[in-house]
Amino acid sequence: MKIVHFSNNSLAGMPHRLVRSLAAHTDHEVRLVDLERYGLEKLGWFHYDLVFRENMDECVALAESAEIIHLHNFLDLKSTEFSPIDFAALVKRGIPVVRQFHSEPGVVAERMGRPLADVLECTLPQLVIGHCPERFYPRARVVPNFLPQDDPAYMPVDAAPQYDIFFSPSKMYGAWETRWATKGAPEVVEMLTRLASDTGCRVKWLNGSPLDEVLAAKQASRVIIDDLVTGSTHLSGLEGLCQGKSVLCHLDERMAEVLRHLSGASWHPFLNVRLEEAEPVLRHLLAHPEEAEAMGRESRRWVEEHWADHRLVRHFEEAYAILAADPARLGRQDELTLGGTLRRFKAGRLPDLIHGRRAEIGRG
Repeated sequence: MKIVHFSNNSLAGMPHRLVRSLAAHTDHEVRLVDLERYGLEKLGWFHYDLVFRENMDECVALAESAEIIHLHNFLDLKSTEFSPIDFAALVKRGIPVVRQFHSEPGVVAERMGRPLADVLECTLPQLVIGHCPERFYPRARVVPNFLPQDDPAYMPVDAAPQYDIFFSPSKMYGAWETRWATKGAPEVVEMLTRLASDTGCRVKWLNGSPLDEVLAAKQASRVIIDDLVTGSTHLSGLEGLCQGKSVLCHLDERMAEVLRHLSGASWHPFLNVRLEEAEPVLRHLLAHPEEAEAMGRESRRWVEEHWADHRLVRHFEEAYAILAADPARLGRQDELTLGGTLRRFKAGRLPDLIHGRRAEIGRG
């Protein structure tokens, strides 16, 4: 099938990685149209297929000949940035249009300048990444975020680690300043500074650095810290697993359930640790580096067996097959349903209540 993706935001490069993997590992003809160049090339992780403002005629022709249109995050049928392409008119012509969410609804509404209800009540067939946003879109089919695990930058290296612990928060919010947009950077950095002073361990942390620099420093480290606060994994943690590292990350019950479903594995390799309990775990790994390295090798094997891009694209192939047959049938997997009071409570209210209590204690 001819499938054309549209995005007006970099979204950490995920649309590009998805399109590249679909093109490499499926028989579909897949293209990505970005609205413009986002000025991120210097960060070392963003690439383009087609840029609408530079290739308008070709992009319009692709949309007209598409068998499926795949919109990302901040785009819906009312979006006009890609005019003269009219997504609503394409739906009326019978071309299936699916919308993939990468962010929680409040972020999407704010970025689009729309009421929150516009996002929550979107009637398009939906996909959502299997991180924290999935619990906010109960109709959406859950799909994985993934990485090019065989790219040299994402592979293990043989050299002895240059750093003992690595941390790369994208934002510097405190642990209890915001529910989801934090990795507790000030608290984690304070902990790492204390560990370095007490043990002499080699700590590296980066914020706002180009991805190639982050990946190189991560490859040169023994232990990676992802998100110890919110209960969700992120691309940073997946990068560490790909590179064969021990990765500390707090997964709440819902996140672990989604990860098991998408991977098809009954277990995951993250060291499930909250901020409050991380220091003794890190001290143990510092005292037993060979154990940390052995667990890192097992993490890499888990990626190869359960989280490789050529395996994960099947989730998108299944979604496209449903869309082509009947767009109305594309919905949440039965195994990940958020229907029923108990499942909704366990996926949303319960982790929020637990997090709220942790915040009360953390603030003193």
